[in-house]
Amino acid sequence: MKRLLLMLQPETIRHRLMLLSAITIGMAVALIAINSYQVISLENDLLTLEEVDGLMNNILELRRYEKNILLKIEKGSVQQAMQSLYLINKDIKALAPRLAQGVASSTFSSLVSNFNNYKKAFKRWCALNLCPDSTLGKRDIFKIRQFGRNMVNDGEELVHHVRETLRIKFKKIMFGVTVVSILIFSCGAAITWSQTKNILRRLDSLRQATRDLAAGEFTPIHVPRAHDETTNLIVSFNKMVEALEQKQEQLIQSKKMASIGTFSSGIAHEINNPLNNISLSADMLMEELDELDREEMKEILEDIMGQTERASKIVRNLLDFSRAHATEMEPLHIEEVLEKTKNLIVNELRIHKIALETEIGDNLPPVCGDFQKLQQVFLNLIINAEQAIGEYGRILLKARLTSDDTIRIDVSDTGPGIDQQHLERIFDPFFTTKEAGKGTGLGLAIVYGIVEKHGGYVEVASKLGEGTTFSVYLPVYHGGKKRERKPA
Repeated sequence: MKRLLLMLQPETIRHRLMLLSAITIGMAVALIAINSYQVISLENDLLTLEEVDGLMNNILELRRYEKNILLKIEKGSVQQAMQSLYLINKDIKALAPRLAQGVASSTFSSLVSNFNNYKKAFKRWCALNLCPDSTLGKRDIFKIRQFGRNMVNDGEELVHHVRETLRIKFKKIMFGVTVVSILIFSCGAAITWSQTKNILRRLDSLRQATRDLAAGEFTPIHVPRAHDETTNLIVSFNKMVEALEQKQEQLIQSKKMASIGTFSSGIAHEINNPLNNISLSADMLMEELDELDREEMKEILEDIMGQTERASKIVRNLLDFSRAHATEMEPLHIEEVLEKTKNLIVNELRIHKIALETEIGDNLPPVCGDFQKLQQVFLNLIINAEQAIGEYGRILLKARLTSDDTIRIDVSDTGPGIDQQHLERIFDPFFTTKEAGKGTGLGLAIVYGIVEKHGGYVEVASKLGEGTTFSVYLPVYHGGKKRERKPA
């Protein structure tokens, strides 16, 4: 009952909004009634324009194949021309019910006539296999070219007619929409202005209180005497302030626990590969200890130490993502980074029947960066590609110099691709498209952070069913003395 009385009070915002809504609905109904027929007709004309454009494209394709046949520069042009004739004939039959009458009827009839004459002359010339230099052959060629030009001219005029019809109808619809919109705006402005001054002061106080709340000040707002929606909003805001003040410490502690859990999952995921390598090396050392000589044992131990350092680097990368610190930057060659990264992951890929191929440009200039961190970038991208593929696929590492003085490195896979709606958030921390418990959403965020610290950027291109390509751009290094390349 109180709600009903509040709705009927003329001083309430709801009452004015109801009046504005009623006027808006009435205007909208009138607009729909006026323009519904024109919209339906416009839709049909759009379909007609699409089909006319398709007809024009097929005519142009036919002329191109005609040229190839006469110049003998492309095999199979006769068959392709026949296919174009079939498509044009199909388009004409589809357009006949729409264009047989009206402004464009004469142009359409002329196009049909020229097409039939063209088809007749073309098929006769092809069936008899006449020599282009013979008298009869030259006569047919002349007819073919003449009727072809006529078809192009008729097609262009037909497109012009359809587009002009669309333009006129679109103007009529826009005129109706504009008039009704002006009326709606005028009525709405009158109703809105009548209550604006009444609520602006309270909204200003609410806005200021919201700023104070964001700054950590939990100060309630004085409740005015007027009983409308703004007053109810202020009362609700005061209750929220009171609840937030009581729950502040619990909320902060909850966020800390959630962060700890997230980073723990990320660390477990990221260091899984080096731990597996350490375990395999240790098992080999234990099983073949009596058969290995000192050099072989030293090589295995060095590999264990290398994998341990790699795991340590992974943990430091996670810390780098949360806080900035000095990076060990030096001139290095990207082909060396990619080669050593490939060596780390190639055995695992081989198990999953995934081929890892490289296309590295010759004599690429150096970049300035941290070797281990860049290695982690490409390792993360390769692992992501591997997980996307699953079994049986291909990963391509491609590096080349671009025109804007950067090195572009592409990591392409033959996986299922990424949905377009996820691409904008793909580098956000903790965002993942994997199932719960199978990903933390930190991998690509770390990649993005590392590349950004190197003065570069990352792009992604993907289509469902066609795979994904991550492109890393790194600036070329120009200053100082180049570092000597080490053997891979």
